[in-house]
Amino acid sequence: MRKRRIFPAAFKKMVVMEALKGKKTLSEIANSHGLHPNQIKNWKSLLFKQMEEVFKDKRLERPRDIL
Repeated sequence: MRKRRIFPAAFKKMVVMEALKGKKTLSEIANSHGLHPNQIKNWKSLLFKQMEEVFKDKRLERPRDIL
């Protein structure tokens, strides 16, 4: 059985950015980095799920003082 590998965030970002560019297929990207295509798909999905949090305006979430 193969031991789980832990990938740094910078590596994940590089791979997902390559996938988003669309110049190569997921299979081609996966083969060049020693990954399974599903792993790249999962990282890409995670990015899109958390993207809303990145662009959220935190100023709107603060409670306003009522005088």
